[in-house]
Amino acid sequence: MQSISIKRQVTVKAIVTEVFKNNASVEIQQQLQQLDMNMQQLEFQAKRAVSDLEKQNPAPGQMESLKLQIDEERQRLLVGKNELLQRMNMISQLELNTEFPQGMLDNYVTINIGDNLYEKLSSTEVILKDGVVVEIRGQE
Repeated sequence: MQSISIKRQVTVKAIVTEVFKNNASVEIQQQLQQLDMNMQQLEFQAKRAVSDLEKQNPAPGQMESLKLQIDEERQRLLVGKNELLQRMNMISQLELNTEFPQGMLDNYVTINIGDNLYEKLSSTEVILKDGVVVEIRGQE
């Protein structure tokens, strides 16, 4: 075997523009709306579950256990909402034309006998401006 393809991580960064900020804000708003709907659904289901359990003459501790599960789920949703609100605040404060890390992608690179593995696996970045690739940085 003379070569092999291996997977590596590639960082995706976006150049901050008004379009980027608007798109990010809209996306976060949609996620917040979804979380609010999930919260409403949780409250509805919680009332129903508590009511149903009360009718069944629950075993000792069963009602407390149910209420604890409901509180944990409520807390999880609130943490998610707070994280989204913090992200919204952070996005609004980003300076135009700076780079903002958006995430990671997998990429495959071919390694041949005699290649420097460290160079082949060195950090690679894809730079986007309003969703369009404007630059690729790093080794092949």
